[in-house]
Amino acid sequence: MEVLKTWKKTEKIVILEKLVSIDTTDQAEGVIADYLADLFAQHGIHTEKVASKPGRENLVAYLGEATDKVLGVTGHMDVVSIGDRSKWTSDPFTLTARDGKLFGRGATDMKSGLAALVIAMIELHDEHVPLNDQIKLLATVDEEKNETGAQTLTAQGYADDLTALLVAEPSGVDKQALANNPDKFPTEMAQKLLAANQTNEQHFLIFAHNSSLDFKVTATGKTAHSSMPALGINAIDHLLAYYNRQKQYFDQKHPIDDVLGDIVPVTTLINGGEQINSVPGHAELTCRVRTTPALTGDQVIADLNTIIAELNQQADMNLELTVINNQPPVKSNPQAPFIQAVQKIGAQKLSQAYPLMHVAGGTDAAHLAKHNPDLPVAVVGPGNDTSHMIDEYVDEEMYLKHIDFFKAVMLDYLK
Repeated sequence: MEVLKTWKKTEKIVILEKLVSIDTTDQAEGVIADYLADLFAQHGIHTEKVASKPGRENLVAYLGEATDKVLGVTGHMDVVSIGDRSKWTSDPFTLTARDGKLFGRGATDMKSGLAALVIAMIELHDEHVPLNDQIKLLATVDEEKNETGAQTLTAQGYADDLTALLVAEPSGVDKQALANNPDKFPTEMAQKLLAANQTNEQHFLIFAHNSSLDFKVTATGKTAHSSMPALGINAIDHLLAYYNRQKQYFDQKHPIDDVLGDIVPVTTLINGGEQINSVPGHAELTCRVRTTPALTGDQVIADLNTIIAELNQQADMNLELTVINNQPPVKSNPQAPFIQAVQKIGAQKLSQAYPLMHVAGGTDAAHLAKHNPDLPVAVVGPGNDTSHMIDEYVDEEMYLKHIDFFKAVMLDYLK
C-alpha cells in the first residue's frame, strides 16, 4: 500500500474490510496481529506481539517516546459468533455497504474502533507531527469471553506506565433508538440531543462501567436408573433448590452505587443430566453479575457461599461455587482533565452534543486499569447498539469521523 501523509477514504474502508474478513470468533487473532504489524512496519512504527496462547497474539504498537505521559489506546480483535448465518442479509465476513452503513461481524464491536486507532496513529506518524510523549496501542485477544489478552498484557507490565486510557468500544446509538427509548433516554434529554446532532447517531463518552463477576455452581448427585430414582440423588433438584435461593438473593435490595447504581445479575447457562432414562448425577449453572463498588464481586461470592453452606447441611446436598472471573469496576473522575478534554473534542469532531454516560457492560479497561484505579478511562468509539446482533453494522460517516476524533485526542493529550 502506498504511504500517504493523509489516507484516502477508500483506503480507510479497505483496512476495516480486511479486519472484518478475518473470522476471529474465539480464534485467529494472530492473523490480525500479523496484518496490523505489517501495516505498521510499512510506516516505520515499532510493534511487538505478546502471545496469550498459540495463534492468539496480542499486538502492542508504540508511537513516540515515553517520558512523562503514556496514552494507552486499546481495542480487541475477537468477535462473537455470527449465530444463524442464513438470517444475515449479506456475508457476515464480507464488509458490505448499504445506505451509508458498513455491515459485517465485528463492524461495530469492535473492528471499526481498532481500525480507527491504527489509522490515527499511522497518519500522525506520516504527517511528522511532533509528540512530546508516547501513544501505546494494546490490541487484545479473547475480550468477548475471558479477557485473557488484557490479563496477559497487564500481568506482563504493558499497562504499568499508562497515564490515561482510551477504549475504542462502540459508544453510540441510532438516533431513532434514542427517540424511542424513554426509559433509557428521557424525552426531554432525547429532544435536546437530537436537536444538536448533525449525524445519524448519538454518541456518548462512557467514563464508568460495572465490574463483571462470572461464576459456576455445581450440584453433584448420584446416577441411577430412572425406574429406581430412590437409589440415586437428583442433582437437578438440588441445583434448582440453590437457584431459587440465588434468585431470592438477587431480587432483594442491595447497596446502590452513586454512579453505577444496582448490580445486574443474569443466569446464563444451565446444564444437567446425561440421558432421559437416568437420574442426573451432575448439574450446573453459570451466572454473570455486573457488580459495583457498593456491592463487589467478593461480597457476592461470600454471600452465595453462605447460602451454599446452609443448603449443604441437608442430607445428600453437595453444592460448590467456582469463580470463573472477577473483575474490578472502572469509575473515572468525570472532572479529570483527560475526560473533560475528550468530551470537548468529541462534541467538535462528531458534530453533536457529547454527554457523559455510565454502562453496565465491561471492557478490557477493568484489567488494564487494575493496578491504577485512578487512571482516567474514556470508552469512546465508532459503532452502535447492533453489537452481537444479526446484520451488525457501523455507520460509515461515524467511522471516518472517529479517526479524526482519535487523532485530535492523541495530539491534545501529548501536547
